[in-house]
Amino acid sequence: MRHVKLIALISSVMILIISTIAWSLTKNFDATNVVLTAITTIATVIMAVTIYQLDLTLQQLRFDALNKTYEFLSNDIKQDLNIISQWAKEKRSPDEIFSGKDHDKNWQIVRFVSVAFNKVGYYVYKGFIDETFIQEEFGGLVVRSFIAIRPYLEYIRNKSEPEDKPWFMRRFYLMIVVVCENYLRKNFPEYLKRLVNEYGNSDIKRDYDSGSLVPKRWLAKDVYSWLQKKGYLQ
Repeated sequence: MRHVKLIALISSVMILIISTIAWSLTKNFDATNVVLTAITTIATVIMAVTIYQLDLTLQQLRFDALNKTYEFLSNDIKQDLNIISQWAKEKRSPDEIFSGKDHDKNWQIVRFVSVAFNKVGYYVYKGFIDETFIQEEFGGLVVRSFIAIRPYLEYIRNKSEPEDKPWFMRRFYLMIVVVCENYLRKNFPEYLKRLVNEYGNSDIKRDYDSGSLVPKRWLAKDVYSWLQKKGYLQ
């Protein structure tokens, strides 16, 4: 859209300049009008071609984002997410997971899975993917992943960011969790409750009972504003 506005502005300025030059050279209204008509036609064609090219580019970006989403959520993270889900089922604490010889390996597992979901959230935030698609196709997966990963992700996050501040790291992941939780609460409440009971710890169960798996204080301003505009937050 910025490119279209810029081209329109440049075209308008060029038309004004050329019309002024034509009038100053000919002092003839008809001749100036002919030049003006020709230049306007050319500018219109350029605008139409540019808009068409931008539309094709946007469609390609959306297609690429969709493919990436399927890769991330259907293939890439499956094994690591199963590992995290097993930790959650066994109620293993972050201190246990991130100590000993598997510290680095487990750290990378949590990082890899959360980065994948954060990228998907970014695609939704930027409008490359509609949130209803994520809700309907991957809503359960997004929420299950967050319920399972939350204690471990929170542990990692708090090592690099102030605990009392909104999350910057993985903030788009939090965004799509809110979006998908909203969908499950409305359409599949029993399924959501089962996920919480199966994978959630006491903190998650408390937040679930209070109305949201993601505390509002964790949401960054840009994410919070987006969720408000979309009607997911009051």
